[in-house]
This record gives sequence, structure tokens and C-alpha cells, in this order.
Amino acid sequence: MKLWRVLLVANYQIEYSIQLANALSEIADVVLPIWNRLVPDLMRLVDDRVTVSPLGSPGATVAQKLWGQHGIATLARHHKMDVVHFQNAYAWSVPWIPVTSTPTWVLTVHDPFPHVGLRDPLSFASIAAHLTRADSVIVLGRNQKKDFLTRFHFNSERVTVVPHGEFSFFSRYGPALHQVDETVLFIGRIAPYKGLDVFLRAAIEIAAKFPKVGFRIVGEGDLTPYRALAASVPRLRITNRFVTGEEFLDAVASAAIVVAPYLESSQSGIVIAAQSLGRPVVASRVNGIMEDVLPGETGILVEPGDCEGLVEAVSSLIQNPSGMESMGKKAREWMKTERSWARIARQTLDVYEAAQ
Repeated sequence: MKLWRVLLVANYQIEYSIQLANALSEIADVVLPIWNRLVPDLMRLVDDRVTVSPLGSPGATVAQKLWGQHGIATLARHHKMDVVHFQNAYAWSVPWIPVTSTPTWVLTVHDPFPHVGLRDPLSFASIAAHLTRADSVIVLGRNQKKDFLTRFHFNSERVTVVPHGEFSFFSRYGPALHQVDETVLFIGRIAPYKGLDVFLRAAIEIAAKFPKVGFRIVGEGDLTPYRALAASVPRLRITNRFVTGEEFLDAVASAAIVVAPYLESSQSGIVIAAQSLGRPVVASRVNGIMEDVLPGETGILVEPGDCEGLVEAVSSLIQNPSGMESMGKKAREWMKTERSWARIARQTLDVYEAAQ
């Protein structure tokens, strides 16, 4: 069997790319160009088999951004890679597409459409430019494939669904199971599409029903639109900043339930990580999230924007501690088996081979 030489370009999908690179390195030679200064604590998670090409940070000026991407084109040429695999299309890569000489091009599209409330004027042009060279496209779910083919004219036979792999790697930062608090956790970047207002309205009702239950928001972003509503939630703790891997693990591992009341979403690393760490999730029935949760087994799905549905779902878990524990165990086992990175790597390599 051919030993593939893979240039895996992380862009901003750093956690995902490290896990994929580690798994691929079992069956291929992998070079990982990565913005190592963005998340230095994650770099220790890269296996020794992976050849890391540190790119520092994305850069602040146009010249810096372009120069960093020139380095990727140079790597592809000098290392004589068999395949270059981009995680998402990055606008500053576009000028170097014509000179990045690699026989096989693969693009993973994590978000076929920009998220609601987040401006991304270069999204369409960036993806379209990468598609001019792409031999194959990977998406993370069936619904994402539909969205991708709605937005872009590309041969559907060259678009492959490879599910999001598990995120139990956070457990490397410490024990994955702590003494669980009666806490309902909203974690991740604060953004309009994530339905934080829905969570806060639901929290007010849940707090009235369960006086011992606490609530927590963890993540960087603008909380200004939510301040007044948050002030009405009793027993609410807020950590409004970027958190390290250790802090992420501590927050998830000490929570009873993780909520993701997103109004829309291509997929969610938070939902994946929570289940991987043995926590049941209550999430919205939207796009890829529907494929990343086993309803009634690893979590509960509610309609997006449905505050009362969120209250009911969280309440049902709080009232059934043994069922909640069983759901968390099922979630961890499902992620460990069905979403193992060994399986994801094998499916990814199949895409490379079919693209020749």
C-alpha cells in the first residue's frame, strides 16, 4: 500500500487538525503547518510522528498574512507532497494556489455558509478559489453536503462526508471526570448564532424550579447584548475570556449538562467535546448537530429558539440523575467507537486515494 506524504494545513481548525494529523501519522507521513502561537498549550498534543512546521501567528498586516501562506506553498513544493489537504479555505492562501504544486488537492469545508451574525465577506470567494484546484471536498455531515452543493457548483460525486472525530484529547490535560456540580454549562465563543439569550431565559425558569442548580457561561466574545438578561439569572458564573485546554476540561468535567441552544450551526466542536468527555448535551436540532447527537441516548435535541423546550429538556435530566449519568457514559462510548480518529483517518485516506 502506498505511503502517502500529506501536507495538512490547519488554518484556524487547530484542535481538529492536530487530532487528524496524529491519526493519519499512523498510516501516512504528515507535515502539519500550524499557527503554533495561537494556542501554544495545544502543541504538546501533537504526536512525535507528525512533522510540525510552525508558522507563528496569522499576522496582522497584509504582507504578513501573504508571507505565511507563501511558506505553505514552499513546503508543498520542497517536500514533494502527494496531497495538500486544507482545513477550510483561507482567503490569504488564494494568491498562492497557482504555484502550490501538489498532485492531489483536498479541501475540508467546515462551514459551507457563514454563521448568522458573523461577517465573512470573503467566504464564498475563498472557497470558490480553492475549488478551482480541489480534486475532492470533505464535509462533516450529510446536511452540510446539501448546503455545500446548494451554494457551490461542484461534482457531487467528489464531495464526501467524513464525520467530525471525537475530542477526548482534552482529557490529556487532567482527569476527564471530576466531582460533578449541579451546573448547566454554556461554553465556547460568544456569537449571535449560538442562542445565548435562549439559554439565559431558560436558566431563569430552571433556577426557579431547582434552587440548587447553578449556571455557567465560559467563553470570549461580546456579552454586552446579554448583560441585562444575565443579571436576572441567579447562581450564574461568567468567565468572559479565552480559556486554555485545562480550563475547558475543568469547566466541562465539573458540569452536569452542556447546552448548545444554537440558532443555526454547520456542526459544533463543543457538542463533540462534551460527549467525548462523558457529558450529556442539550442542543438544537439544526444542521450537522442533528448528526452529532443520538437523541435520547447521548443527549436531547430541541428546536432552535425554543426556550420552553430547553427548560423541559434540562429539567428532565436534572430530575433523573442516574439517567443523566447513563447518557454521559453512552456519549463517551459512542464518540470513542463511532467517531474514533482511527476511523476518521482511514476514511480520509480513502478520499485521497479516490482523488488520484
